[in-house]
Amino acid sequence: KKKKYTLLSAVFILYFLHFSRNKMGRVIRAQRKGNPTSIYKSHNLHRIAPSKLRVKDYAENAGYVKGVVKAIVHDPGRGAPLARVAFKDGNTYKTRTEHFVAAEGMYAGQFIYCGAKARLATGNVMPVNKIPE
Repeated sequence: KKKKYTLLSAVFILYFLHFSRNKMGRVIRAQRKGNPTSIYKSHNLHRIAPSKLRVKDYAENAGYVKGVVKAIVHDPGRGAPLARVAFKDGNTYKTRTEHFVAAEGMYAGQFIYCGAKARLATGNVMPVNKIPE
């Protein structure tokens, strides 16, 4: 016999599948942060920027790209400071600003090198297979 779902049971199934629950049936705290009416909201109003490395391009793949640390800034809600790094774009006459997680020992005005042929130094970004043991 084919089981019939009512509108209420379909809504309940969708609600149950939407959130991750523990074995007691409660929604786990990390999932509750997505609910806009919850007390567990993540407070991200004053965040500066997401921290990520440069998008890998040909210049970084073949050699290296030089950037300058413009400032070390505090990002609310993050344990580590961010480094605002400016790179010159090789395709256009623009400077691209990236936000990295600041390594210990980085300072404003420091040159950062990203790429396969970057030398091993504090703050430089290089592929894992190029890092010596």
